Amino acid sequence: MSLDTNYLSETSIIIPTIEINTLTQKCVKKCLAHCSGASIFVVVDFENDQVLPDKIVKIIVSGDSTIGAKRNLAARASSSKYLAFIDSDAFPMAGWLENALHILTNQENTWAVGGPNVSPLEESLSERYVGLSQKSILVAGFNNFRKQFKPARFCDDLPSCNLIIRREQFLEMGGMNEKLVAGEDMDFCHRLRKMGKQIYYSPDVVVYHKNRCLKNYILQRLTYGASVFELIELTGSKNMYLLCLRLLLIVPAATFLFFFSGFLIYWHPDWKNIYLPIVIIYTLLVLIEGVKYSEKFYDFPGVVLALIIGNLAPALGTLAKIARVLPDRKKIYKNT
Repeated sequence: MSLDTNYLSETSIIIPTIEINTLTQKCVKKCLAHCSGASIFVVVDFENDQVLPDKIVKIIVSGDSTIGAKRNLAARASSSKYLAFIDSDAFPMAGWLENALHILTNQENTWAVGGPNVSPLEESLSERYVGLSQKSILVAGFNNFRKQFKPARFCDDLPSCNLIIRREQFLEMGGMNEKLVAGEDMDFCHRLRKMGKQIYYSPDVVVYHKNRCLKNYILQRLTYGASVFELIELTGSKNMYLLCLRLLLIVPAATFLFFFSGFLIYWHPDWKNIYLPIVIIYTLLVLIEGVKYSEKFYDFPGVVLALIIGNLAPALGTLAKIARVLPDRKKIYKNT
């Protein structure tokens, strides 16, 4: 799809990160290759001895700040008409920005555009298992289309690892919430939808997004669980979206507590009549989803493990938040 190059030159690509590393360098390199003419902002906590592949890239030092604060800082520093948000552990496919801008320039009431954030072609087995599991409704809910190539549609929210919006409208909304360690994109999209504006998913607006290894995936899911309280507090209590957020909190936590309630069988043998059928149903669901999303026969055990982690780790994060024992979430949330 051809697009006037002026649109690309009117766009700022914003890459938030804790520090410049090999992933950041790859992201910048791919943005320069596929988005010629666009300006690039890299927002870091602090500068180190790592260099970026082109001197035209603007580096902003934000100090110790959340990912939402970093995006807001670059948005204010930019003078471009459009903002393209991408994570430092992601990189665009050819046509990413052109396809997104084509939609924005032709759909006035569409304020945000994004698309699939798919697994890179080269990754470890552990990262592969995590990526496959995130296609499952058990982990991603009804947003599992965001990890796959699905037909274009309007949707309720998209992740900020692949989100393009007009700068004027982004600033009009007050940018992203700077208090949230995770979920700032969910909160942003929720506010956008409350204004009656549209969010558009296009299978042609694609980024490759590095999956976490199983260890870092556990930490990420812990952070998600801990952040749900903050999202509920911010979004109020009078809309259906809040109910969905509460379910994100209640369902994993209830699942976790339910499994541990098996100890009650020792004191109340009749509890097994309720407990065992539900455990069997859950196990069958996990096994079915494991088969469904395993692309090769040897994927199955790893995908099943990642599915279970995806279900139970948020509950542990929620409980850790309640007990105030979760360490610095900003540090454990980074992908390496």
